[in-house]
Amino acid sequence: DRPDPPRALRLSGVSGTSLSLSWDPGFDGGLPQHFLLRADGPDAPPPPAALVTSGFSLTLGGLRPDTPYDVTVRARNDRGDSAPARLRAVTSGTEMGPKER
Repeated sequence: DRPDPPRALRLSGVSGTSLSLSWDPGFDGGLPQHFLLRADGPDAPPPPAALVTSGFSLTLGGLRPDTPYDVTVRARNDRGDSAPARLRAVTSGTEMGPKER
């Protein structure tokens, strides 16, 4: 069977140019699964933004400060893709730069 969607997709960190996400895996359909992440917004990485094969978290980088992104995470196995888990997140207003002394 196809895998179940990831559960409890959440934002675990944010900066001006990145979003850190984590989630809980759904049932894998009895087959090995990996996760496809996509961020839609200005200057978003081209889809798929990243493939995650181990672990249940990822940081999407190269984003624009103070910008909303629609993030989707899907589980994939040899039978196909799950329905997406969705989250809207906004990067912070400033890029993280060197600290002033």
